[in-house]
Amino acid sequence: MTKNQSSALRSIPSTGAPGPSSEELGPGTRIKHYELIRELGSGGMGTVYLARDTRLGRRVAIKFLHTQDTDLTKRFIIEAQATARCSHENIVIIYEVDEHAGSPFMVLEYLQGQPLKKLVAGQRTPHARAVELMVPVVRALACAHAQNIVHRDLKPENILVTDSGGIKVLDFGIAKVLQEEERPALSTSSDTFVGRLLDGEAGDLTRRGAILGTMAYMSPEQWGNGVPIDHRTDIWAVGIMLFRMLAGQHPLGTTSGPQLAVTGLLDEPMPGLRTVAPDVPKELADIVDRCLLKHKEQRFPDAHSLLRALEPFLPGRQGGPELRIDGSPYAGLSSFQEADANRFFGRTREIAALVNRINDQPLLAVVGPSGTGKSSFVRAGVVPVLKRSGTPWESFVIRPGRSPLSALAGVVAPLVSSSPSIEEDIREQQELVERLRVEPGYVGSVLRSRARRKQQRILLFIDQFEELYTLVPDAKERLAFTACLSGIADDATSPIRVVLSIRSDFLDRVPEDERFMAELSQGLYFLTPPNRDGLRDALIQPAEMAGYRFETPAMVDNMLEHLESAQGALPLLQFAATQLWEARDPSLKLLTESAYKSIGGIAGALASHADSVLSGLSTQERTLVRALFLRLVTPERTRAIVSLEELRELTKDAGEMQRLIDHLVQARLLVVQTGSGATGATVELVHESLLHSWPTLRRWLDEGQEDAGFLEQLRNATRQWQAKHFDDNLLWRGEMVEEAQRFQRRYRGELPKLQQEFLEAVFTQAKRATRLKRALLIGATTFLGLLVVAAAVALVVIRGAKQEAEHQAQVAKQAETLARGAEAEAKQHLAEVQAKELERQKAAEEAKRAQLAAEEAAAEVERTNNALLGKNSQLLAMVKRARELEKRARSARVRAEMNAKKALEAEEKATRAAQELEKALKREREMARRREEQLGSPIMRQLKVRAQP
Repeated sequence: MTKNQSSALRSIPSTGAPGPSSEELGPGTRIKHYELIRELGSGGMGTVYLARDTRLGRRVAIKFLHTQDTDLTKRFIIEAQATARCSHENIVIIYEVDEHAGSPFMVLEYLQGQPLKKLVAGQRTPHARAVELMVPVVRALACAHAQNIVHRDLKPENILVTDSGGIKVLDFGIAKVLQEEERPALSTSSDTFVGRLLDGEAGDLTRRGAILGTMAYMSPEQWGNGVPIDHRTDIWAVGIMLFRMLAGQHPLGTTSGPQLAVTGLLDEPMPGLRTVAPDVPKELADIVDRCLLKHKEQRFPDAHSLLRALEPFLPGRQGGPELRIDGSPYAGLSSFQEADANRFFGRTREIAALVNRINDQPLLAVVGPSGTGKSSFVRAGVVPVLKRSGTPWESFVIRPGRSPLSALAGVVAPLVSSSPSIEEDIREQQELVERLRVEPGYVGSVLRSRARRKQQRILLFIDQFEELYTLVPDAKERLAFTACLSGIADDATSPIRVVLSIRSDFLDRVPEDERFMAELSQGLYFLTPPNRDGLRDALIQPAEMAGYRFETPAMVDNMLEHLESAQGALPLLQFAATQLWEARDPSLKLLTESAYKSIGGIAGALASHADSVLSGLSTQERTLVRALFLRLVTPERTRAIVSLEELRELTKDAGEMQRLIDHLVQARLLVVQTGSGATGATVELVHESLLHSWPTLRRWLDEGQEDAGFLEQLRNATRQWQAKHFDDNLLWRGEMVEEAQRFQRRYRGELPKLQQEFLEAVFTQAKRATRLKRALLIGATTFLGLLVVAAAVALVVIRGAKQEAEHQAQVAKQAETLARGAEAEAKQHLAEVQAKELERQKAAEEAKRAQLAAEEAAAEVERTNNALLGKNSQLLAMVKRARELEKRARSARVRAEMNAKKALEAEEKATRAAQELEKALKREREMARRREEQLGSPIMRQLKVRAQP
């Protein structure tokens, strides 16, 4: 119950002492196990609060009456308790009735929605919509009347249309429980009573013993003309509400207040409906006029009779007569279109809920699993209801497909184009697509201008929105499309509404565009599979429209049991019903149980039909059908839209493929849609229920699961390659080439010609790259081998020079030892030899460093060789490095040769020094010998001995 539910209280003056004050009943007040949250509304009879049930964890509405009159309180509690016995989906639920601070209160279910008065807003309502709104009310009255309860205050303010689309009758709390004997209200004379009203005594109506009600909807007996009140008082109120919706005014026109007392004069009939609204069907006008007959015994005897009279005028019933049809009243696997509104059943509540939200929300998404009938729900349910709501509506329907901006441009182009030829139309549409990329608000501007110019509202329906993610690989294209939609549905005051349908398992892809998701999140409407009653209506009512019925109730129950546990129940129902219709008995106008068994029941109807179509084909044709169906399913296992030209490329014989497609279309497994402009004709599965209800297709998909993703990549890459005029830079390389080769080895089907050419170009390029790589590798290996040999030779030479230098060092060391004992002149020569030795050591060290450099060069050459084997792209750089290393090796070899030469020169100098030393020693010996001979002294002999080596 919302604050709108308290509106009826305002029209009734209070009785007795006031109840608890607003200060005593503020937020947070605890009454038993209820806690008040806030006030929802207040009127003369009481105040309604939103509260929480702390025991059961739910929100409730609590209505407090402004009275402490003991008798009235007792009567109120007795009547409310009786009302609580009326358990019906169209009656507000009363959970509890009790007293607080001496005043009665009742606890009701908390509902969110808007009253019927606000929904119709004083405008004329199309007759089918008016009946659609009133039938649930009459059903609620039938339930209440069965409990001997009369509402007595039925009016648009007491009828709530919930956000979920349900209809709830409120304020049964002031209803009257019929007794065996009813006391006359105030007087037995209607004339006397009317006179009292005109004298200003109307307030007496609401005193104890009077009948409570709202003047505009009170029946003649409620005005105190001595006629007892019974359930036909509510039938009068239904007639008044129907009259107001169909004619846009009260039967008594602008009459108001006490002047309405003329209603109580039994000898003055009410005006006929067709005198005010001549376009209302005569049969429906007669029903309304009968409800407004002042003598209650002339009205409908009960609510059930009124319900039977109104039901033929519900949407799709065509006012009662049998439907004149040439085909099936069921849609089969095809989606319902707007033209099928008269045979679309089972979604009344959901349609009403979404229509209510469309009034306040510019962007909505119908979200649900596959097979819930989202497309049919909008096309055949929501759109027709909007168009017969009394407000002019225009609808546009598109699917994103592979080119979503082109689809959107297709809506706008006819509104802005005046080109004289198709070629010019195509060119303008292409230019329009480019404009939408840079100016996403343009579509919204065009549609708003059209709506204001024609004084209407526009609904843009984006069907199969998940195609934006399954068929459009370019993220920029997707973001451009959602930006355009944001520009269309930008404000609730705009005359434009955007509704899209999307599978629930793709909803997590929408946040790719954060702005669009933020706006869409406020308008998500989750469409669940229909309940059992909805399935029953969708099954039975189309047959009844055509004058047929099911042979036995058990047959219907069996079908419903299978449907309740089946995925994609609606398409299965429609297909099985279509098969059953084709096997009907026209003489008895029956849908027979034997025909139901022959089609395999609900579970087997679709699979049996598809397999029978397949069995009638040759082996070659079945192979082609397998390839065809696999192509019509995306890797995410959704329906793919594929151009007819692309499918023809699956076989060399395009005529054979065309004949096969025509055959499958005739068998209602495929559907072909003729494109506009450059898009051409497209093909797709007739319904997604084939994906999970046909075991053969599921087996094909499971077998081809590994290939499905690769084929999608191949199709995208081929389209880009073609679009870029077969640019070799777009050909696959690396791992993708290996994956393509594995695919080619395992795949047994035929690929379109363009895809075959793409793979051939990929393989040819890969072979060229392999040959070039091999040639470069061989050349680099040869060059590096020669470089290693040269480095090895240089290393041998350097090592030889080192050994020779070491040998010469030893000789020089011996010469130094011999020269150490010489005299001062010998020491001077020895110092020179030592200096030469230092130079030789430096040369040896240089040679050692050269050796290390050569070894480093060899290691670098080896590393370069390994790197070349793994990185072809660095081959030239490595070759350049090898050349530099070769130069360094040559430089090292030259330095080694120079050092060796220096070592030889040092050796020669050492040899000459040794020779000079030897000559000096000889001269010394000769001089010593001579002195010895001359002196012959012992001292000279000693010197002689010392001088000997």
